[in-house]
Order: sequence, then C-alpha cells, then structure tokens
Amino acid sequence: MFARCFSFFLAFFAVSFSAIATEEETFTEGCFQYTIDERNNSAVRISAVNRADQTMPFPQETTLSIPGNITHNGRQYAVESIAINAFSWCNNLENLVIGEGVKFINDGAFACCRKLRSIYLSSTVEHVSAGAFEGCTNLKRIVVDEKNESFDSRNNCNAIIEKDNKTLVLGCRATTIPSDVKHIGDGAFKGCLWMESFTIPEGITEIGSLSFADCANLQQVSLPTTLETIDELAFFNCTALRHVFIPKNVNTIAAAPPFVGCLFLDSITVDPENKTYDSRNGCNAIIETATDKLIAGCRNTHIVEGIREIGKSAFGDSGLREITIPASVTKIDKAFWGCALCTSIKVDRNNPIYDSRDECNAIIETATDKLIAGCTYTQIPNSVKEIGASAFSGLFLPTQIVLPEGIKAIGEQAFAGCKSLERIFIPKSVEELGPAVFFQCKDLFEVHWEGHTEEIPGSTFANCPNLSFIEIPQGTKTIQYSAFEKCQNLRYVSLPSSLEHIHNTAFKGCPCDSLVQQKHQDIISTKRL
Repeated sequence: MFARCFSFFLAFFAVSFSAIATEEETFTEGCFQYTIDERNNSAVRISAVNRADQTMPFPQETTLSIPGNITHNGRQYAVESIAINAFSWCNNLENLVIGEGVKFINDGAFACCRKLRSIYLSSTVEHVSAGAFEGCTNLKRIVVDEKNESFDSRNNCNAIIEKDNKTLVLGCRATTIPSDVKHIGDGAFKGCLWMESFTIPEGITEIGSLSFADCANLQQVSLPTTLETIDELAFFNCTALRHVFIPKNVNTIAAAPPFVGCLFLDSITVDPENKTYDSRNGCNAIIETATDKLIAGCRNTHIVEGIREIGKSAFGDSGLREITIPASVTKIDKAFWGCALCTSIKVDRNNPIYDSRDECNAIIETATDKLIAGCTYTQIPNSVKEIGASAFSGLFLPTQIVLPEGIKAIGEQAFAGCKSLERIFIPKSVEELGPAVFFQCKDLFEVHWEGHTEEIPGSTFANCPNLSFIEIPQGTKTIQYSAFEKCQNLRYVSLPSSLEHIHNTAFKGCPCDSLVQQKHQDIISTKRL
C-alpha cells in the first residue's frame, strides 16, 4: 500500500546527507540543510533534514513553520522551495505552516508524515507537486491564505484548489469538494486511509491519475453523471472497494486501468446509455464498445464470447479465481499478472490464437509456443519454448519450479514478486533472460542454472534478500546494472572466466560487492551495454 512511501524512506538513507549537493552549495542552520539556487545565489531551497544529528527533527514542538528567509553567516537568503522528500517520514510533525516567501513544494516533500493533521499555505505558494503530501494519513485540515493568487480552500472545503483550472490538488478525510471544481488532480486523495465511502459531486469531469490510490478502506464510491475522463490507476489498490458504476458520459479511460489492485471488487457496471463503453451480458467488466476490447475487469468478470482483445493489466492484481478465454479473443496483453488467487485457466478449443494444451492451466500462444499467462496450478508443457513477460508475476507458486528443457527465453518480470518460490531450475536450453525476471522474489534462496545466457539483464535477481549463493554459468559475458542489487544475504558468488563486463551496480547492497569490485576492477564500469 505504501510502496512509494517506503521508496522515499530507502532513497533518503541511500543518499548521504553530504551527497545531496557539494559543500560550496549548501549550508546547515539548525537541523535543516539549505541548497543555494544555481541561478539565483540569494535564494535557497530546504533540501534535507539532518537526521544524523537529531533522531527527531522537531523535539520541542509539533508545529513546523517553514520560514520565508534565513540568515547564514550574516547573509540573508530567500527560502523559495522545499525539495523532493525533504521532510518525508517526519513522524512527530502534526501541524505545518508554509511561511510567506515560499513558492514551490516539490514531490514527496512531506510524504508519509503520518501524524500530520493540518496544513496552512501562505499567499506566495505557486506550485504544489502531486505526491507532496502522499501518505499523510491523518490529515484533516487544509487552509490556504485568502491572498494566494494560485490556490484557495474556498468555502472551508479542507482542500487545495488550483484556481485557474478548477482542479482539486490535495484533499483529506474532511474534504468537501466545492460544486464549481471540475477536476480531481493526480494523487489528490492518495493514501487517505480513513475514507470508507465517497460521493464525487456533479460537475466533476475528470478524475486524475492515482487520485484515490491506496485508499485501503474505501468500500463505496459514487461517480457523477458529468464525469468524462478517468485517468491512469485512479483507484489503484483500493482493496476494499466492492462495486463500481460507470456513468453514461465517461468517454476516456486511461490505458493503465483504474481498478488495478482492487482485490475484492465484485462488480463493474457501465450505464447502458454510455456510447463508448459497455458491460455487455452482465460480464462485470468495462468493454470498449467500438473495438470489443476488455479494458478493466474484477474478480467476478465473465469474459464473454465476442470480446476480441483483453487489454494490458485489465485484471492486474485482481481477485480473479478462474479464467476462461472464449474463441473470439485474439489478443491478450499482459492482462493477468498478479492474479494470486487464480487456480484455473482454460482456453476454448476453437480459439485460433491461444490454447491451454494438456490441461496445463495456462494461456499459450499457439503459433510461437509462448506461455503468456499462468496461475498457481500451472504445469508448464514440454512443448513451451518461451515464458512471456509477467506470465507468473506476483503469483503464489510452489516452493520449487523446474523449467522444462526446451525453453529458450524467459521474458521481462516473468516471475517477479512470486510469493513462496524458493528454488528455480533453469535448463541448458535457456538462451535469453528479460530484465527483472526474478525481481523481488523474497523467498528465493537457491538457483540451479545449467546453461548460460550471454547477458544477465538489469535487476534480474534484485531484491531477493534470501539469495545467499549463486554460480554464474560459464559463457556469460555481461552482468548489467542492479542485476543482484540489494540481495542482502548474497555473500558468495562464483563468476566465470568468460565475463567481459560487470556494471558497477550489479552487486550493490550485497555483502559480496566489495570483493567483486576488488577482484574484477578491469571489467567493472558504469556503462550499460
């Protein structure tokens, strides 16, 4: 749910305090680091909190007032902006006052300040990035100075409204959307955990990207008849959401479907008067009428005959338990990744493009023998030549998988995020791996690799914390960026004499990194081949 907040946390500590800018460009006053603007040496931004010196950045008070100017060594500087992630994870910050003079609040500036309850913006603030207050789950009061020319919080709405385009930039659990607002901005309510039901008022025409993402307790949302556009992943990871009704005037739904990660979504119904989309025959899905393309489904979707295409991520991270592909479907684009509860996959025997041969519980592209989607109970047939991109991504799999001899390629993220996978056997026949094939397989600790690929791509085994030993097969020439990054227990690695290039981040964050760097200096570089 809070993957982005967690990434902020990692990013902050991955970069040292002194590495944010050179010594000549920065100075510290109190517990804040300021970076001088390269274009205007009388202006600065708050770039970081010096957490090395203080465990808690505000030990005396729960209110932080950001000054509009600061004096250092007798010289006064205008504080114009707050940098990316500058105050993220300040967990004892409860009240925030952005002082006169500050103009810009950048992405993640106050992300994941879990106790933050109130925000006051001064008249000078001109820009608030999407994500600036992401993960501030207890926020319930937002006030904008009445003299601000860019934003307001009209009618005590507890939100930041951008005046020019009538967009709600930031909302909270106590927000009442004013009747004259037209757009809900990107990430406006992202991570609002206390929201259980929400009625979007008439007049709203667009819901922005990730607007309600990670609202884990949101069970019911009512969309207005004026709504025309739903942008990418608008309701991403709203795991409690149960029912959705798409109004008649919606004519644009982004390519990244709005309901990815809505695990318990039971029904999706499109208004029968809608001219762009439909949910024909009670299928519990959104179908693009003109193309017969299913663009968004849920755990109770029935893929009906007549559908020609299933779009990218249409069932991503959904609670779908059974997949039946009718004869009419001729195109499937990474549609079923993360369907961890799925136990059955069948393809109609009359389908000209796909099959599920030998009752394998998978979708196979017949002409190429490429397995494009699997499930927990898939048995990979010996006739399969390729495992497609994201084919098993995010699934619960057996602890041990033996890939059959004859597979020549394994696509990008094919097994990424697979839960419970401990051992993988890669046969001699495999000649090619895509990036991030086993990325974030948390339980993976043993890899048996009989053949070789000339290149181990970026992030192939990254974030596999239980991987403790690996033998890179003879014949491998290149190990790309981050291939084994953050394999925290990877102490031993056997490298072949055939290696010609190792990216300097290939083993970053691994116990074996220093030894690799020491013994293979002649072939380590920062170049991506």
